[in-house]
Amino acid sequence: RKLPSFATAMCTMASLPRIERTPSTDTADEPAHSSAEQAYAALTAELQKSGFDVVAPLRAGWYNDYIRELGLSTDSTAYLQASGERHASGEEAPFALAPLPDFGRSGDALAILVGNSRAMWPAFLRWLKAQKDPDALSDPVDTFAAEAICGAVGRFAAASAAAAGRKAAVAHDSFWASDMTPARLVDMNRAARVAGVCYFSDAMFLSVHPTFGAWVAFRAVVVLDLPASHLRGPPAPLPPLLSDHEAAAAKAAFDEALRASAAEELRVDGMPRHLAHKWAAMRDCVRRGREHRYGARQSEYHYTKDRSLLAAELAGLEAEEGKQ
Repeated sequence: RKLPSFATAMCTMASLPRIERTPSTDTADEPAHSSAEQAYAALTAELQKSGFDVVAPLRAGWYNDYIRELGLSTDSTAYLQASGERHASGEEAPFALAPLPDFGRSGDALAILVGNSRAMWPAFLRWLKAQKDPDALSDPVDTFAAEAICGAVGRFAAASAAAAGRKAAVAHDSFWASDMTPARLVDMNRAARVAGVCYFSDAMFLSVHPTFGAWVAFRAVVVLDLPASHLRGPPAPLPPLLSDHEAAAAKAAFDEALRASAAEELRVDGMPRHLAHKWAAMRDCVRRGREHRYGARQSEYHYTKDRSLLAAELAGLEAEEGKQ
């Protein structure tokens, strides 16, 4: 099974996930449930303030078992020959996806999926406006995501350690959607699938959320040296969240976007605006969650990385603040 290298992982969860608990066999370093739940609630609340309303726990082993079962690898051959795109990792041959670390817990390490709906955009713009030199940032969205997520996770790791009576913060490792290196590449779409967050279409490499539809994005999977025995087995996959008619229309739009992309010399740091519209058209075929669609500039920027869109957004933000 192959992973198209163009796909941007997209999925979300609007509210705090309910964690089902079973008796734990690892009590030596497991925080008291009440303290652990408070730490997790603080983590999700902090992330949501920054617009990261995608927060879902999973066992590292769920993801590892799934990609091992599918034999997933990147597609640096068939897909790249069709699209003309070079895989962002720089590797010319397909490579198997590496499993998530589990800190010696035999797959029972706690992993947390983090992403966003359109809620991230206003928080990101406020952050960008406060930067001394926004133009010096190589990728403003990735920088903002790393700053917000690393800060929140660091505080969660410290609080989890305190709840367990440890002095040192809980060890953790963050894997970013933007990191395409072979040892760090994580299939965010399938991490969301095994966490029970989204329906995932292999045919279009498209995730659909029960509330936000196709208008969601993944940013990171963080694995912590904490037991995940309180989570029950992998949740059942969500059923298709789009009709047969929507699926057919989305597949036609996907094929058209792929055909148009093959005629262009694509770059990792963005695509032409007319192609961005074609890829967005695929998501527009999904009726569910249309009210949560990204604004025009947010959608275009995610595809094109056109800095003039950010300048226009900041100008609008300043004008709005000037009226208050």
